[in-house]
Amino acid sequence: MPEELGREECDELLREMGSGVLSLTDGAETYAVPMSFGYDGGNLYFQFVYDEDSRKASFIESTDVSTFTVYTETPPRSVVVRGTLEPVTDDEALAAAALSKNAVIPSLNVGPEESVDDLVFEFYQLSPEEITGRAFEMFAASEE
Repeated sequence: MPEELGREECDELLREMGSGVLSLTDGAETYAVPMSFGYDGGNLYFQFVYDEDSRKASFIESTDVSTFTVYTETPPRSVVVRGTLEPVTDDEALAAAALSKNAVIPSLNVGPEESVDDLVFEFYQLSPEEITGRAFEMFAASEE
């Protein structure tokens, strides 16, 4: 039976992890994206990189409530954050600082036919409405 994690344990896991999976929806389909993130104890921050025809961008615009999940395998734990995903408009330095503390920064996935000049770089924040976490028992594999 899973054990519920308290808020402090959820915050700790969010500060330890540098990436997770962001789930978006357009009302009919879902779109799950592996993302690096920063966490300042209140909001989660992301930096999106996309072009004007991006599927990710269209899902960002149509999603009312986003879900972000982080997890570890040893020990098995997970945290799910649900809330509103919005562009950072007031303090990009705050977003950059949070990302620099714990985000795993991947290399840009830019193909030779794309120019970095044609890409949009935007900071977004996920304002949590709900943060839940669980810890699971480890089971040893049985030999048959």
